Amino acid sequence: MGGGLAGAGLAGLGLVTCSSPLEPEETPGALTPPSRALQIVVVGAGVSGLVAAFELSRAGHDVTVLEARERVGGRVLTLRSPFAPGHFAEAGAARIPPEHDLTLGYARHFGLQLDRFYPEDGLFLRVRSGERATVPPSSFLSDWPDFVKIRGGTDRLPAAFANGLDRSVITAAPVTEIAAGAGNTARTTTSDGRNYLSDRVLVTVPVPLLSTIRFSPPLSAAKTEAMNGGFHYQSATRVFVRFRSRFWETDDLNGWGTTDWPEELWHPTWDAPGPEGVLLTYVRGKRADELDALDEEARVARVLAHWEEFLPGAAGHVATGTSHSWQRDPWSRAAWAEPTPTQDSELGSPLARPEGPVHFAGEHISGARGWMNGALESGLRAAREMHES
Repeated sequence: MGGGLAGAGLAGLGLVTCSSPLEPEETPGALTPPSRALQIVVVGAGVSGLVAAFELSRAGHDVTVLEARERVGGRVLTLRSPFAPGHFAEAGAARIPPEHDLTLGYARHFGLQLDRFYPEDGLFLRVRSGERATVPPSSFLSDWPDFVKIRGGTDRLPAAFANGLDRSVITAAPVTEIAAGAGNTARTTTSDGRNYLSDRVLVTVPVPLLSTIRFSPPLSAAKTEAMNGGFHYQSATRVFVRFRSRFWETDDLNGWGTTDWPEELWHPTWDAPGPEGVLLTYVRGKRADELDALDEEARVARVLAHWEEFLPGAAGHVATGTSHSWQRDPWSRAAWAEPTPTQDSELGSPLARPEGPVHFAGEHISGARGWMNGALESGLRAAREMHES
């Protein structure tokens, strides 16, 4: 996922941070025991929904998480196939900036190990106007903060949340209806006709997916405008190629770089053993849309043809390839929220506002859109909102 700071529309939401070291049993978003335990349904097992459910459950509330996919994590997706054993690559959230204290705090709480995201040796590529240049690590990395990654894959973080929730997460359960009832209660219905009664519902799905749920009463005019296309989201696609050998190392390249396609070139297996390696292209916007118009085989072929311009002979080392488009993912429909300043000013705060017993969270209503830290921040805000109600 990408990242960007939210604008004026999120002012006054009470963002949660954790700047001090944590004891092993502590969490960045711990809640005090409630005066009354609530029954709470969380819609969506992405990072925002999972952290809210985790902290609400730890505080003593009765929480059920309903997830449309057959997995948890949302836009955290670690691919382990079709790569060599022990190799993996991230289709979604991958790198953690040093100031993202919520993400780092929960990683510490769950005992997850962190590694450098970028290598500190080998040459980085920089391609401009067809000209290939190599850049030493000291120069290339000066443009990037000290990113880290979760050892073993980013999906270990949502998995840790889900494990902490025991049997409270129900997958393959798309929500089709949320109806507010008398006495500030709600009924949530899934596609198989099951009903879940609760005191509160927390909806954490991306804004475009709000239109797939029937709300009774209907959502506010602002939320309706946003879910019908009035709140812009960014496109992002990654194409992964498994190579039989790390041929680029013969030129002392480390497999990382940038081009004016535009793209980021990543080598996610740079610190993994074995002769094979995986390179990926990370593109956004119009270039992502261009690749999305192709089928999988043509998408990989298009990227390889492009790479031949600055990695000649790459096609001769290919084992296989794959890709992931967040726009084509039916339970995301886009990569991350990137509203215009006007959209943010007019719709940002209304998107976070509860409607009766129904509350809302997600990276789209956070101070760090496109990052796990934003999803965590928003989920904790909503959890505290329900807890204190």
